[in-house]
Amino acid sequence: MTDRIVLDVDRDGWTKGLQLNIAQLDQDGCGTGYRIAGPKYNGSSENLLRCEVDERDAREIRKYLDAAFPTPEASEIRAQLLRELAAEARLKDGHITWQDLHRMASEAAS
Repeated sequence: MTDRIVLDVDRDGWTKGLQLNIAQLDQDGCGTGYRIAGPKYNGSSENLLRCEVDERDAREIRKYLDAAFPTPEASEIRAQLLRELAAEARLKDGHITWQDLHRMASEAAS
């Protein structure tokens, strides 16, 4: 893959406001992005900071996004996990161990 994902912090040349964006760039540094915060881009921006997002960064960012904005699939997986936990607790007279919770959470994550 030659494309890369970057987070940029820029300063708008007109308003001097800060801009935050995420962009997908090709091998020549050209691409498209999404402005997360700050004034609209008008062509006068100066880049102050660029951070290339690697696989680890993407995994960590995705955890926060998924926790705050779960997909319908993630919600169903969570609901299924809770149903399985409840069933297992009933089999153990209402008791379930931390080891059981950890095992089931690990299975659901894979």
